[in-house]
Amino acid sequence: MAAVAIGAYFIFHVLTPWAYEFGPVLLLLLTFLSLGFQWKQVGQLVDGESLCFLGALGFYFISQVLILIVHGEDISEFDLSFRYLAAGLVLLFLLVNPISAAQIFLFVGVGGLFTGAYSIYLAAFQDAGRVQSFDNPIHFGNGALALSCLCLAGLAWAVSERRGVLWTGLLGVGFAGGLIASLLSGTRSSWVAFPVLVLLVFLAYRDRLLSKKWLLPSFFVAVVLLPVSLASVDLVEQRIQAAAKEFTAYFEEGVNYSSVGTRLDMYKAGLTAFRKNPLIGVGPAGTDAVVGELVQAGEIHSNVGLFRHLHNQYIDNMARYGLVGLVAYLALLIVPFVLFMKKTRSGTPSVKSLGLGGALFVSLHGVANLTQSLLERNVGVMMFVFAMVFIWAVLKREERLANGATAPVMSKA
Repeated sequence: MAAVAIGAYFIFHVLTPWAYEFGPVLLLLLTFLSLGFQWKQVGQLVDGESLCFLGALGFYFISQVLILIVHGEDISEFDLSFRYLAAGLVLLFLLVNPISAAQIFLFVGVGGLFTGAYSIYLAAFQDAGRVQSFDNPIHFGNGALALSCLCLAGLAWAVSERRGVLWTGLLGVGFAGGLIASLLSGTRSSWVAFPVLVLLVFLAYRDRLLSKKWLLPSFFVAVVLLPVSLASVDLVEQRIQAAAKEFTAYFEEGVNYSSVGTRLDMYKAGLTAFRKNPLIGVGPAGTDAVVGELVQAGEIHSNVGLFRHLHNQYIDNMARYGLVGLVAYLALLIVPFVLFMKKTRSGTPSVKSLGLGGALFVSLHGVANLTQSLLERNVGVMMFVFAMVFIWAVLKREERLANGATAPVMSKA
């Protein structure tokens, strides 16, 4: 059942509105049904690293809840916060009842394949401008690139497997499918992460790249050719040029009704709200009030008032939750990132690949949130926090097996 839940989550990651909720909800139900009988195993399997992971989730949950209570926010504002608590509980369940690396790489490979095929169909036969599915192109593009990153990370594991050719083919197609879908979505926020993602791949495999004379030049040729190839795609070129023009127009001509201009006005509003209460912010309602005041004063465009968030998670957290909220969000990024990057030094292919996949995933999210507030929407929280939890649980399972465990932990339950 855990495999069904995680499989549905990744295979239909950006294609259907139920997939990102069905998997976590099913796992949370299994958690409530089973953890009462498995606390002994939980105590044995939650090591110091997993405690740090759980601590980052718990800190974000507790800090948000307490600040929302202080600000007297409506009960509906607590909904997103409790999802971090749910993710922590699901992680405990999955540490005891894990799926394998082969299963998760199968799911992301098929997910990337389906996502790429869907986006090509829409672009070729439906004459779609910016490809999307049930939500807006931004979530579609970010989710598609996340699948692509996980497939890319899995390729090094694939070549070490008995059916290496088949695994490499699947993950290669999944990588290409996710990348194509991201490009056809026109999602600029995730494209900015490309240099960071390339650097992480280099750091993870620098020993291998430096040990063979032909690998390092090949790697840098690929790094150079990728942005050149991407820039030649009409939609990519148009979106990049439009962003540059809108940015210039905002500062030189005061044009604040464009996509970039509206975002810059949002950042102005968020920083204004932050200055009112730097420690714990002004809360969601207080942020909305500040936006309303600035719109009425003519200091920002009225379009800003139409959005529920400020399109920058860092500024959003500062406005709503102050420095406490910003630190909590940075911990939510940095702690898992450090833990995942540590695993890229592992000598076990599955652990190394999952570590790289997790680090790429977290980095992509952190960069994309410079122009998005993905954690201010249900879909954004579910697509981020549970993916991290799934990857970490599988990684710890593979690490235990590599360290001498001879049977699946679930057989002891």
